[in-house]
Amino acid sequence: MKDVSASDGQWGIVSSVAMIVGGGVVGLGMLLVPTSALGGLWIAGIGLALVVAGAVASDRVGGRAGLSAGTRSRLSLAFALVAAVLLVAFVVINFASIESGEVVGSA
Repeated sequence: MKDVSASDGQWGIVSSVAMIVGGGVVGLGMLLVPTSALGGLWIAGIGLALVVAGAVASDRVGGRAGLSAGTRSRLSLAFALVAAVLLVAFVVINFASIESGEVVGSA
């Protein structure tokens, strides 16, 4: 039986949660593509970055790719940072595109 320390289990859970949440965000982005192609693909890109961050951090994918533990953590952090930057840019761009005080709707 393999000896698993508490930190290995914790990172396994974190990487699994990142992949599940990222997959959900990718699905949400794909649902938004008919409404706004750029917005939907942007959101899907955020989710894809989360999926890759979680996958690289996991022992299964990172070990199979032959990456050391340090390299896996750096790559995971880099992809999580990409997801965060994409999210912040999405919010800033959408906030800037909303004109203040103007209501859009049918009269």
